[in-house]
Amino acid sequence: MLKISNLTKKFGENTVLNNFSAEFPDVGVVALMGPSGIGKTTLLNIIAGIEKADSGEILSMFNRISYKFQEPRLLEWLNAKENIEAVLPKGSDGAIKWLKAVGLEDSADKYPTELSGGMQQRVALARALAYGGDLLLLDEPFSAVDTDTKKVLMSAISQYAANNAVILVTHDASEAETLNAEIVYMK
Repeated sequence: MLKISNLTKKFGENTVLNNFSAEFPDVGVVALMGPSGIGKTTLLNIIAGIEKADSGEILSMFNRISYKFQEPRLLEWLNAKENIEAVLPKGSDGAIKWLKAVGLEDSADKYPTELSGGMQQRVALARALAYGGDLLLLDEPFSAVDTDTKKVLMSAISQYAANNAVILVTHDASEAETLNAEIVYMK
């Protein structure tokens, strides 16, 4: 469980979150929706511990957080397989399994510069899934991917959410609906 109470975050004079409160379940998908600039990514960053709130409280029962950022953030000097191996225990051979989950098993030896933007996004998602957090944060994970690929990624996320919590930022209500997500509309 994740409980957020009266969270406020300002950047200078700009209040991004103002007394935001919500509860998130232990399992399943919650979609954060709302206009650009409303604080969805900031909220994920606070949950992940990257940003500090100005006030409010977060009570989390999650032990391990995995985060797929808006941009892929792949390690340029590692190929796709090695980017995933970087978050796995030493000696683990699960990287190909995760690349297969996102439809990229044939691109295991390609470096980020050899991958399209959508392929980089898929490797980043595979890495976040491979890390195995009991809370998975996804910031617009379907950007730069086509409709058929989106279906593959949604399937992987749905399987993951059967035993874990997923908080997803999206602007597309159909994505939330397909993932059977509870929607938190931020305004």
